[in-house]
Amino acid sequence: MKIFVSGSTGSIGAHLVKMLSGRGHTIHVLVRSMEKARQLTFENVYPFQGDITDKESVDKAMKGCEQAYHVAAIAEVWAKDTGIFYDINVQGTVNVMQSAVDNKVKRVVFTSTAGIFGPSINGVITEKKIRDIDIFNEYEGSKLMAESKVKDFVNLHGLDAVIVSPTRVYGPFLFGEPSSITLMIDKFVNDSWRFYPGDGKGVGNYVYIEDVAMGHILAMEKGKRGETYLLGGENYDYVTFFRLLGEAAEINRSMLKIPMWTQSLYAREQLFMAVCFGNKPQVTPGWIIKGKYNYELSPEKAIRELGLPVTPIEEGLKRSVEWVRGRK
Repeated sequence: MKIFVSGSTGSIGAHLVKMLSGRGHTIHVLVRSMEKARQLTFENVYPFQGDITDKESVDKAMKGCEQAYHVAAIAEVWAKDTGIFYDINVQGTVNVMQSAVDNKVKRVVFTSTAGIFGPSINGVITEKKIRDIDIFNEYEGSKLMAESKVKDFVNLHGLDAVIVSPTRVYGPFLFGEPSSITLMIDKFVNDSWRFYPGDGKGVGNYVYIEDVAMGHILAMEKGKRGETYLLGGENYDYVTFFRLLGEAAEINRSMLKIPMWTQSLYAREQLFMAVCFGNKPQVTPGWIIKGKYNYELSPEKAIRELGLPVTPIEEGLKRSVEWVRGRK
């Protein structure tokens, strides 16, 4: 089967392409750089140079494909021109969905983010939750708009599309930019990282990257048209997460808490340097505010309806530790 994939050189997309190739499919990947495409050394992978903001190049890559995975997005902490979040995450999604309609693609899986649901202020987050707090940053806002566009194509154009929303993704990456959680694991194991974000009590949901990639395939195979599936794992606070990470890495290290005011001051400094000098910030005030809340989620629907695998965090962290140590 011929399958279209955007975002194939990203951390999730690369695992997805590897799995699809292993199943004997022919994969058409849309890439901005043919140089990066050379990293996709799996069998039956055919790169098409282009960009999701250019529908003509999307059409060329998608021609003849029966299925499409739209994984590509900009997930930066900050951009000087915030319009880029709309151009790539919203208009780019419209282009991919319209191309799927034009090319009579049988089914599309769209990669969103669990962040669009907001924090778990009033109980554990499920797919039924309606966001009850303002968005924290441009990325979340653009992905929320993109989801709305996908649902429009389902309801107005008859497109068979399924939405998947990963939580905090961690684990080895093949290439592309690692997730913030994987970077945190790397710093703890290799660079003596010893700080809890905030008071360490903040709860989040952690999902192993290979489970996320498989969740995409399962959504394609078993997902219901127009439905959303949270691709998640287990909920832990930072204190427990770092305890488990320490056990996996056999590192016994005292951890320090970072007061919220210190984080906010650092974030404002980072934003100032970005605006005035173009330095890429590690964090911005909007992301710090987001970190004040808990994000306890349930992947039960994806487990029940898709058969989503959930790698125990002890096993996932062990693999992650082995991988980050192997990078040195």
